[in-house]
Amino acid sequence: MLVCLRRGKPGAVGVAMVLRSIFAQAGVQARWVSESGLARAKRNGIDAVVVGGGDGTMLHAAQATIGWGVPLLGINLGSLGFLTSVKAGEVGTVLPEILRGRYGVSSRTVLSVRLTGGRQAWSALNEVSVGPQAGQLMVRVLVKVGGEVLSEYHADGLLVASPTGSTAYSLSAGGPLVSPRARAMVLTPVCAHAMAQRPLVVGEQEGVELSLSPGEPMAVVRVDGKKVGNLQRAGTLRVEVGRPVVRLIHPAGFGFYGLARQKLGWSGAAGVER
Repeated sequence: MLVCLRRGKPGAVGVAMVLRSIFAQAGVQARWVSESGLARAKRNGIDAVVVGGGDGTMLHAAQATIGWGVPLLGINLGSLGFLTSVKAGEVGTVLPEILRGRYGVSSRTVLSVRLTGGRQAWSALNEVSVGPQAGQLMVRVLVKVGGEVLSEYHADGLLVASPTGSTAYSLSAGGPLVSPRARAMVLTPVCAHAMAQRPLVVGEQEGVELSLSPGEPMAVVRVDGKKVGNLQRAGTLRVEVGRPVVRLIHPAGFGFYGLARQKLGWSGAAGVER
């Protein structure tokens, strides 16, 4: 077991104490690493990764372990936490059940992101975004889907989100929730100049190509919120549904829809208990 808790988060020390006690009673060997050490951790002997923090910490853990094939269990030490399925106060009761094999696993598709002409490629669990460079307010982007011209977007930014990312930035920008079982992408403009330009769900076989409109100097490319490069005038950003998956552990009988109900307060007030 590999364990990574976000330092400085309220409740992190208490959760660490509970985890150590549970692991000792269950005879589980655990390796503890910091966030920075997670990227240098080795896959050997690891059956699962326990991550304590918010969605940002979970994204960091997912990026560091993509390709391992090892499931992640998220403990929510943040606020909303769509990627974390266990509350800090529930660790003492939920984790022993998970160690007994009573849990479910949700496989999440990632997006494959590549800039033409460049050797670098990235994987996005949530989304890839194209936004204006410093000093600019908006960006103009030409979009092709499956090789066919869709539209030119004039907006504060443009997102291509995975089903997992449909609960994040895309949701805040007015995009739909998409089941993580769907192998699809969501194209979501951020404050589009034309009100008719609405979010669009794209099939997994239809790659999305983004390029700058004539006269647009440059745009910033971000993957899961982190800047990775710039989209130049002659360049193209291609986004596809990737092959790797990220596997998330959740308590038995409580998956995506239960999490959405809880986080969004669909059964009543926000923050309703399950």
